[in-house]
Amino acid sequence: MPVVKICRLAARSLLIVFVAGCAAAPPASSAQVKPAPVAERPVSPAGPATHVAVVPTRVRSLPPAEAFRAGLMALGSTGVSRFAEAHPTEDGRGVLIAILDTGIDPSVPGLQVTTDGLPKVLDLRDFSGEGRVRLSSAERRGDTLLIAGHRLIGATRVAALAQGGEVWGGALEELPLGEPPAADINGNGTVGDSLPVVVVRSGSGWTLFADADGNGTLANDRPVRDYAVARETFGWTSTNAPASVTLAANLSDSAGAPILDLFFDTSSHGSHVAGIAAGHNIYDVEGFDGVAPGARLIGLKIANDAHGGVSVSTAMRRALAYAIAFAHERRLPLVVNLSFGVGSAAEGTARVDMVVDSLLAEHPDVVMTVAAGNDGPGLGTVGVPGSASRVLSIGASQPPVFGGLAPSDSAADVVALFSSRGGSIAAPDLIAPGTAYSTVPQFATGGEQESGTSMATPYVAGLAARLLSGTDGIADRPAARAIGQALRRSARLPRDAGALDAGWGLPDINLARESLRRDAALPELLISAGGHQERGAILLTSSGGRVPPQHVIVSRRDGAGALNLVVRSSAPWVRVPAGLSLPEGRGELVLAVDAARLPPGAHDAVVELLTATSNAAVLARIPVTVRVPMSASARVATQAVKIGPAGVQRVFIPAEAGRGMQVEIGTAAGAPQVTASLHEPGGMPFRDGAQIPAGSGDGAALFDIGGGDVQEGVYELDVVSGPLAGSAATVTVRRAPVVLDASIEGDSVRVAARSVIGTPVSVRLRAGLVGAERRIAIHRADGAPLRIAIAVPQWASRMQVDARMPPEQWRRFTDLGMTFQDRRGRQFATAPIDYPLARAAPPLPHGMAGDTLVVLLSPAFADPGTQEWRLDFQVRFYPERVVGLDSGGKPAVQLSAGKSLEQRFFTGPLPIDLSGGLTPVLIVLAQEGEDSIWMREISPQGGKAR
Repeated sequence: MPVVKICRLAARSLLIVFVAGCAAAPPASSAQVKPAPVAERPVSPAGPATHVAVVPTRVRSLPPAEAFRAGLMALGSTGVSRFAEAHPTEDGRGVLIAILDTGIDPSVPGLQVTTDGLPKVLDLRDFSGEGRVRLSSAERRGDTLLIAGHRLIGATRVAALAQGGEVWGGALEELPLGEPPAADINGNGTVGDSLPVVVVRSGSGWTLFADADGNGTLANDRPVRDYAVARETFGWTSTNAPASVTLAANLSDSAGAPILDLFFDTSSHGSHVAGIAAGHNIYDVEGFDGVAPGARLIGLKIANDAHGGVSVSTAMRRALAYAIAFAHERRLPLVVNLSFGVGSAAEGTARVDMVVDSLLAEHPDVVMTVAAGNDGPGLGTVGVPGSASRVLSIGASQPPVFGGLAPSDSAADVVALFSSRGGSIAAPDLIAPGTAYSTVPQFATGGEQESGTSMATPYVAGLAARLLSGTDGIADRPAARAIGQALRRSARLPRDAGALDAGWGLPDINLARESLRRDAALPELLISAGGHQERGAILLTSSGGRVPPQHVIVSRRDGAGALNLVVRSSAPWVRVPAGLSLPEGRGELVLAVDAARLPPGAHDAVVELLTATSNAAVLARIPVTVRVPMSASARVATQAVKIGPAGVQRVFIPAEAGRGMQVEIGTAAGAPQVTASLHEPGGMPFRDGAQIPAGSGDGAALFDIGGGDVQEGVYELDVVSGPLAGSAATVTVRRAPVVLDASIEGDSVRVAARSVIGTPVSVRLRAGLVGAERRIAIHRADGAPLRIAIAVPQWASRMQVDARMPPEQWRRFTDLGMTFQDRRGRQFATAPIDYPLARAAPPLPHGMAGDTLVVLLSPAFADPGTQEWRLDFQVRFYPERVVGLDSGGKPAVQLSAGKSLEQRFFTGPLPIDLSGGLTPVLIVLAQEGEDSIWMREISPQGGKAR
């Protein structure tokens, strides 16, 4: 899911703009680098977005041979290069890796064969429905077939292969497939073609014919069987060049009639992931391999690329079950890779977590790696299903080669800035290189280097496959638990990183192999803490008061047998007993947390549970985090931070709903640049762009949050330094002295300002008409996609969409796609929803003003059956100019402490058309003194603001 950059005006420029009488539409919130001119600099995105697939950052790539020489598949980070020399046959051979993703292009060099010459890709199955082609009986007229409005010559040839003589036909429509290359899947430069196909039952089963060269005849087109039968593929192209998109056929029978799904990867995500896990001789460069080049693959498509890489209802459940059955039938050890995730709002309680855990409990030999997410560096940002308890949850490291260092340099990996962090749960388990050069389809040439936890996850899947491929001499293959324990025991934390950042750390496959052979499988412990029953962690907020004792329930997963444990804490402010007894596999651990003298910031500790034996082994780690916020009462609060190389310093900011807030980050004189990352209460990246640079020529960074967007709770501001040098910065938080409100009464606007401080303040109120909105309350009783047609005002130049759903409802979702189309069905943007609260600002295409746009909402649920859901959907349109109300202005007024001020602004007839169910959107400003300006964007309805 691509991140939408929302670039807006600096709030403090608006008063000047109003005096001038015009401006681009102002926001409710903004993030900026100051000093900023009227049109501020682009906002840095919040890092790679979390989605099926966890879509990565992409840069222009080197040629393959140069990428190989440069070490851009960072196999040295975990010792794979040394391992391959010492154990050349333990390269994943004999192991199956299932890639649940956007698809795989099996034609890419590097995904052809294994190291021992076997076919690499054994099967390709579509669980997304994106490539479903509706078939019906075809009409024949001599040698011509009439199919979905098309005429194809070659009926005689096709009928000769058809058992029983019946021919079915249908057409793949390009338009619903999204943007090119999908919407131009035949590569002819025209979007929206209809591509006919024919299906017959032949002696070898259902068989497909496609007019692949577009010449109107099937005379020279070869038959294509189901991929699982013959591993055959095809592609549409009208030239001698290879097809830009490779397709495979999934053919099945329904009461004697064929069902056809066409399998393809039009995002390149799944193909890239597959190459990291198991690529061999990538792009025909000898020795350029993924982590486990001997492993075999199956590609299971769970994501609808057209709607932004979102999964569809029950796709994960069905694909995982298929992979397990496929591997069991062929007696192959199975590793499942899921480079997918949505936001952390339901971590540990999401229904999809429970579904995944249930399937893995039934099949304890299956190893499953899942992306932790790309919403870091904020705490509590690990997404689902990376929070499931039986998976290996994977975060990302950044190998030094991608920081400009040669592979031989001594610098080690650091935790990638974007990698999601733990907090309320104990995740991720491990980190692995999250940037790689890997396999992509032909249409994505030049984008072979990508970054994200999507890339780290198949790396660990490859490590697991290597460990499994070296166990042929063991009577009973190790269970997933043993593989996970071996990788965790081998791991080491990068510098300046803790368990919240990196779990157990970066694994070493050589040490993991030794551990797997030397050590028996250890008991697996479940930790119930902080409301999470299996991956529990302790996350507290303290302002210096007494913290009550923390009760943690520790139990064995197998529930059997007494167990004595040694307990130790990494920090003196967390006191623990010396030991813990589990007489019947269960016991209670009480932690005493002394936070009274902890300064503002984040304070991390780890409580370890070890076996009470001479060779004590760590069975579990319980992260304990205390957040000490800045002052909640001070109008202006500052906090100085010093950050080590690749370090993160966290500042916690209490906020009141409706009260505007400005967060400024400035570096010390001469200090290196830092990145400032803002997270809303609960961990969601700041909705208007979470990351911006500060210092080293960029000036200070400013997050200016309008009163309408401020959430009640504690915001987290992370200041991050570069990997090679530390820095220092000062964080300044300013809070508005008033809470603003507005309502429309007749031909005027009533603006109210309520003082929330204890001293008098001089304020000057202003108001303007900034646009209009339409709000739709959605209540559905099924999971079918919902199309919403919205008339775009003639005056609109920009739009913004906000969507909000009940948090408890979000737990049942695996995804919610949001796709923007014109009225003809041509897609112009996607913005899948990752949190119960989401915002997007897709650009309006040229000519859309005065026309109709369509928003397609595609819900996906973990469970089958009837699903009820609700969504508060709001779309706002902004004109080129703000209309200042009562441009003569009002004088400043002295407002006493705790008092309210009301002023009326004459509107007269509104200068923009509000037909089609639109209501006006106002911008209300309060100027405090000469410099400070506070604002709120409000849409009054029924006389009251909302």
